[in-house]
Amino acid sequence: MTNRFHHPYTPYDIQVELMESLYDKTLNSNKKIALVESPTGTGKTLSLICAVVTWLRDNKSKLIKDEQSNKSITTTNNNSNNTDSNSSSDDESESESEPEWVVEAFNDSRTNDTITAVKDFEKYLDSLPEPISNMKILELKAARNGPKRKVAASGVTNEINDNDLLPEEQEIIETKKQSLNQEVKQLLNKLDQQQRKQIGQSDQINEFDKNHIIGGSPIANPVKIYFASRTHSQLSQFAHQLQLPEFPSSFKANNLLLERIKFLPLGSKKQLCIEPSVKRWKTAEAINDACYDLRHSKNGCPFYSNTPQWHASEDTITFRDNLYKEIHDIEDLVPLGESLKVCPYYASRDSIPGAEIISLPYQYLLSNDARESLGIDLDNSIVIVDEAHNLIDTINNIYSASMTYEDLMKVLKGLNNYLIKFEKKLGPRNRVNLLKLLKLLETIKNFIDSNFKKPGQRFQSYEILNNSNSDLFNIHKLIDYVNKSKVAYKIDTYMTRTTIDKNEQKNNTTTPSSTNVSKQPALFKIMKFLTTLTHPSKEGQFFFEKDKEIKYMLLEPSKMLEPIVKKARCLILAGGTMEPLADFYNELFPQIDHSDILTFSCNHVIPDKNLQTFIIDDPNFEFTFAKRNSAQLINNNLFNFYNDLSHTVPITGGIVGFFPSYQYLQFVIDHWTKSGKLKILKQHRKLFYERKDGEDILSDYINTVSKGEGAILFAIVGGRLSEGINFQDNLCRAVVMTGLPFPNVFSGELQIKKDHLEEKIKKNGGSQKDAQDATREFYETICMKAVNQSVGRAIRHANDYAAIYLLDKRYATENIKQKLSLWVRKRIQQEHSVPMVMNKTSSFFQSMNQ
Repeated sequence: MTNRFHHPYTPYDIQVELMESLYDKTLNSNKKIALVESPTGTGKTLSLICAVVTWLRDNKSKLIKDEQSNKSITTTNNNSNNTDSNSSSDDESESESEPEWVVEAFNDSRTNDTITAVKDFEKYLDSLPEPISNMKILELKAARNGPKRKVAASGVTNEINDNDLLPEEQEIIETKKQSLNQEVKQLLNKLDQQQRKQIGQSDQINEFDKNHIIGGSPIANPVKIYFASRTHSQLSQFAHQLQLPEFPSSFKANNLLLERIKFLPLGSKKQLCIEPSVKRWKTAEAINDACYDLRHSKNGCPFYSNTPQWHASEDTITFRDNLYKEIHDIEDLVPLGESLKVCPYYASRDSIPGAEIISLPYQYLLSNDARESLGIDLDNSIVIVDEAHNLIDTINNIYSASMTYEDLMKVLKGLNNYLIKFEKKLGPRNRVNLLKLLKLLETIKNFIDSNFKKPGQRFQSYEILNNSNSDLFNIHKLIDYVNKSKVAYKIDTYMTRTTIDKNEQKNNTTTPSSTNVSKQPALFKIMKFLTTLTHPSKEGQFFFEKDKEIKYMLLEPSKMLEPIVKKARCLILAGGTMEPLADFYNELFPQIDHSDILTFSCNHVIPDKNLQTFIIDDPNFEFTFAKRNSAQLINNNLFNFYNDLSHTVPITGGIVGFFPSYQYLQFVIDHWTKSGKLKILKQHRKLFYERKDGEDILSDYINTVSKGEGAILFAIVGGRLSEGINFQDNLCRAVVMTGLPFPNVFSGELQIKKDHLEEKIKKNGGSQKDAQDATREFYETICMKAVNQSVGRAIRHANDYAAIYLLDKRYATENIKQKLSLWVRKRIQQEHSVPMVMNKTSSFFQSMNQ
């Protein structure tokens, strides 16, 4: 059983349970969705890899054969349909299908051809020289990590002349596109003929040789694995974990001893661009537009051209083959591209068809436009979303947008100046479209000035266009014009140059001003907001925030996930803190039967004795909004608890206390300072606390704990220290949740979500009580997700140990308790009064020290 999943180490029981659940109960059982909770420190990523890749290797040969069989049936049916309608009925019946043994023999022959192609490709990869994939990358990495050459902000714009800031007319763009497409087709045919002559075959090319020459891979994988995560570091960790296991070939019966994992890490142009004039721009939008501008300039990009010669060039193919030779991190792609003088971004896109496993950031997976642009086909794929507790927020952020009044005024001024400057040089279509854009932005400004009253005020997109002729505009066409012409990049470039020139004249110096290319260009943000005007009103809501800011908030994230769910063979959402799961059922999969969703929540790898959870349900501990500012609660109950804990936990172990907000923590600190309590607390341990705009305190806290001097760290739920920080070993021997971090129910966003939820329930036949119960559940889910995420910082590996203290009597209520992560919930202790808790805490740490 240990070797069933080819785990590189001896797996823990819970790791085996997780792998079996994914292999047997999910993939083999054709479950559409799996929700997996595996606490940090339990080897979640490696378990995911071993289960899913083992399943793919065990089934790939059959999947290929089934795919080829389906194609044979389709071909046969097509031939049957094309049969001459005048044929006799006997002839017709004879031609309807081939005999079964003929079809089977044909499919076996195709399977053997596939195996031969795979063998040939593996032998070819073996023959590749090592220096390109290893030594050259290391050398270039070292060079890139050396001293950085500074580029003056003023130099960016001064190198650009006025003609570079003019968008091309649409007719020219379309003509170029058609001309290029025709040229590509002609060159592909010519190149294909030349290659056939070189290989010495007039009509047929060996499958491996053809794919090797013109891109792709020896076989198209019938099932791809996509692994998406939120941060670059998490994707890098996946690549390193993927290097650890050794999997057998998918074609074991045919003595194919080696079959590499064909892994492709996808990244953005911001990560992968190697052209200095483009990568000096700091935002993704500006880099994308600068790239487009360069590729369509007179000289073009020195590292990429969209021609058959480039895609079939030796260097481009060598880039792909070096990717397939061994598993690379995303950081390897840049030096590999630099060594071959090939654009890593476009060369990696060419490698998608042959990849077996693809890692990519959330945005690439969740955005329909990004998937189409990259050529990502999710049909029949296995999609894994890691750190999935962030998924709902991430989808909402991708498809939501905002526009500040300050940015709107800045763009209006810049667009006006741009039109004045280039009025005589702009072609008729550009001039008309830019005037339409100006009119639309002026209409939005007038709407804000006339209608803004308070934050949280809601309205529909059509109301913006009322009482104006702006409704005559086709916003879709206007957005399409801006995207195709790249005029946003050109206008922002002009605005940046004008600002820099004015500042330099004012200061009489050539020192770059504070306005530089590293700031988010305002027009890009405005254009993202304008796209929301085309969204259906039932999926989101427009509303005002403070300072006349307009926001569009997505309210139905399930709509954006639907295409992925429909296309994928299986969608696996995995995270360290997935509980409570109600959020996923209600927000992401409301139309999917629960029987089609597998849920798995595993225990921690630590022994039960290494963690204790205490709920302080003393009536004196209740941090509701109405009671939490009580002087008695703060100066006596809360202070005495932390002071007692400070003396009970060994001085070598750090204490991390989480508070619901920056404001409340500061309120407590101020009270303790005035009453002298803070001074008493500091006598035994150094105290560090998180401020909203304060300096980083983590390094000082770590240094203090490492010296064994004793420390307490007060952090904020949802703050910088509540996620992604490993408080392992002595950095956190005790973690305290002070109260329940319920969200601010009076915020504009939450009010809108609440109203939308209640309206939806009533529309589906629910009562007012049903709506109120759903709202309570919604608030509790947000709260407890934050609690689980924060307390999960304490235990980071199998030998770690800590105590968790839930400081509010409401944690003892059943509906709150059941929303705790399984591994926390199952270790709840019986003693709930403070004196009993301190006695048991003392015994706990004594046993751990022994």
